[in-house]
Amino acid sequence: MDIDDLSLEQLLDLNRRIVRRIEYLQGLKTRAHLDRFEVGDRVSFPSEGRQVEGVVVRVNQKTLSIRTKDTYWRIHPRFLTKLPGPKAELPQDVRAIIEPEKEP
Repeated sequence: MDIDDLSLEQLLDLNRRIVRRIEYLQGLKTRAHLDRFEVGDRVSFPSEGRQVEGVVVRVNQKTLSIRTKDTYWRIHPRFLTKLPGPKAELPQDVRAIIEPEKEP
């Protein structure tokens, strides 16, 4: 295809089609990354020069919700490493996920 012969309208249409295709392929790649994780998986990720460990509490459309000892994160799966060992036991009460007990 020689794009030098295309009109402005044809180029704009081609651009929209290319962008849609790129977004579609990126979505497939993200979904493949997400499919490697399940709720309860123990994971780690880098943050400010240190490794943070947490538990997957939710699989979102593009990210994973991670609960750490101190806070709650939404992280793209490409930044996560699944830790070996059994899945973490999740609390049965959602309040325990949202508001963890404070240590004295």
